[in-house]
Amino acid sequence: MQIDPETHLHIGAIVFPDMDQADLTGPFEVLSRVPNSTFHVLWKQLTPVRDIKGLIITPQKTFADAPQLNVLVVPGGFGQEALMDDEVVLNFIRAQAKAADYVFSVCTGALLCGAAGLLQGIKSTTHWAAFQLLEHFGAIPTKARVVVDGRHLSAAGVTAGID
Repeated sequence: MQIDPETHLHIGAIVFPDMDQADLTGPFEVLSRVPNSTFHVLWKQLTPVRDIKGLIITPQKTFADAPQLNVLVVPGGFGQEALMDDEVVLNFIRAQAKAADYVFSVCTGALLCGAAGLLQGIKSTTHWAAFQLLEHFGAIPTKARVVVDGRHLSAAGVTAGID
C-alpha cells in the first residue's frame, strides 16, 4: 500500500496498565520520526498508567478524542489479559482498524487484535509464550520475528517491535 507523501499521517498507540512499555517505546522511536506525521498516545481516559515495571506513561488523548489513525499500534504485555473482554478497548481497535491503512501489533497485542476480530485468516505472530493462542482467534500462526499480511503487521516480542 502506498500512502501519498503529502498526506499528514496520524499514528497512534494504545497504552494500558501493566503493558510492556518497550512494546510502545520501540515502535514510537521509529514511527514518531516519520515525516509529516503526528504520533498519538491513547487510552480510555487521560489518567497516567503504570507499565508492568512501574514506569508512568501519560496518554495524550482519550479514545473518544482520537482522530482516525492511518497506523494503529497495539502493544502487549501482561496487562493485555485484563483487556481481552473490555468492549471499550476492543470497540476502539475495531473502529480504528476499519479505516486505518495499517494495524501493527507488538507481542501479545496480537491477542487484543484477535479478540477484536481482526485476525480471521490473517498471518500473525506474537510472543512465543502466547503463540499457540493465535489459532483460537482464526489467525494463521506464523513463526517469524515480524509478519506482514496485507495491512496487518505483527511483531513477535518486545524488541521485534523496532524491526
